[in-house]
Amino acid sequence: MDPTWDGRGEKKYVKIGGILANSSYAGSDYTLVAGIGLNVANAAPTTSLNAIAKNARLPPFTLEKLLPRILTCFESVYRRFCRTGFDRTTEETYYGRWLHTDQIVTLETAGGVRARIKGITRDYGLLLAEELGWEDRKTGKVWQLQSDSNSFDFFKGLVKRK
Repeated sequence: MDPTWDGRGEKKYVKIGGILANSSYAGSDYTLVAGIGLNVANAAPTTSLNAIAKNARLPPFTLEKLLPRILTCFESVYRRFCRTGFDRTTEETYYGRWLHTDQIVTLETAGGVRARIKGITRDYGLLLAEELGWEDRKTGKVWQLQSDSNSFDFFKGLVKRK
């Protein structure tokens, strides 16, 4: 949540971090590389966890406590995923924290059409986008976008070529 939000009107969100994950499969081995960036204590013009904590009258975060907590949570989620895959419980948890559902975007890779984000595919984790026509009515076309060739700019509402 944007620490400058005054509590009135539509909620405002700011980006405080990101995750870049790359997976591959060769032979019988899956490889996953995950990179995580988190703005913990940086100053304006961006924001950070500590700016949000200060606004909420909470103590500041420290890297010494935050990093181990993130890693133990990640390990727990990863172990569950290895046991059960992307099952209904994992999917519900994922979507419960995901900000993109029903966001309207422009698909640069499809000639600039407007689309509404509906989720990700259960099989390959592709981004699902439902094409919109006149007055944002569904056209019936659904796009499945690969992360290898597309980048999702959350703030600009744009899915563009990498």
